Amino acid sequence: MDMKTLGLLAHAFLPVLLLIPVVAVSQERASSSSKITVYKENFSSLSPGPTQPFPGATDQDGWFSQLARYPAYGEIGGEIALGAKGLHEFTSSSIDGPVQTIDKRPITPPDLSRYPRITLQVNFYARTSDLSAANTYFSEIIVGGGPHPGFEVLGFGITSGNGISKEIDGVNVGFASFNGGDNNEPIFPTVARNLAWDTWHAVTLVVDQTKDRYVSLEVDGRSEDISTYALPRSNTAPDVWERGQLMETIQALIIPSADFGGSSDDDIYWDNFKITVEQPRRGKKQ
Repeated sequence: MDMKTLGLLAHAFLPVLLLIPVVAVSQERASSSSKITVYKENFSSLSPGPTQPFPGATDQDGWFSQLARYPAYGEIGGEIALGAKGLHEFTSSSIDGPVQTIDKRPITPPDLSRYPRITLQVNFYARTSDLSAANTYFSEIIVGGGPHPGFEVLGFGITSGNGISKEIDGVNVGFASFNGGDNNEPIFPTVARNLAWDTWHAVTLVVDQTKDRYVSLEVDGRSEDISTYALPRSNTAPDVWERGQLMETIQALIIPSADFGGSSDDDIYWDNFKITVEQPRRGKKQ
């Protein structure tokens, strides 16, 4: 896989995080530690159907469609889910240009100065209509926010293809790391490579906001230390890169692609979202 090209693709098309009203979310404090649950959702109690433009349907827990060009769409559905329902996003290479399908949900910003360790847990299921094709598959989950115009605080991409048969390449989980000049050198930890298509995978990503470093990535029960990598930054002015300080939205997306002589219709399914923050205990290994 041409990692440089894939990184440029992934981050060239990321949308700016928009300033939108915040939906109130209860922050549940775990009894055994300083951990606070910022957001938790398994979609089972939500109403099925397509996600709607902002502010979204009242019975879909604040999820709304920011962008979807026909025949692409986002929906709360139950065709493939770990429980009763999940978040499903579909895109097609028939769409003219790399127009993303984007679904978002506002969250109440936690105080990251007090609770700098952030954990994102989510399950995903990647599907493509043509495993023999070598066109790029790309989906992403981002937790981001201000100060505006918008920053990625943490997240990861799901990739395949990019010149290699998707069947051979498998499904790969990667993330952006700031290298001092840009974010265009994506990292693909060993535990996150060549995963199976049409299978549910569990991801837990941990970062340390104070140290400006990733902590660990766990995929399907296998964990890897990624603390040597810096967190991504946003280019706010010529030669100025800044780190986001607020978590205000969850953003899920998938990008259509017809390149390298191949094309496919692609799906991503999400389930069991959980975002927590905490103050690491003194003496605890970072």
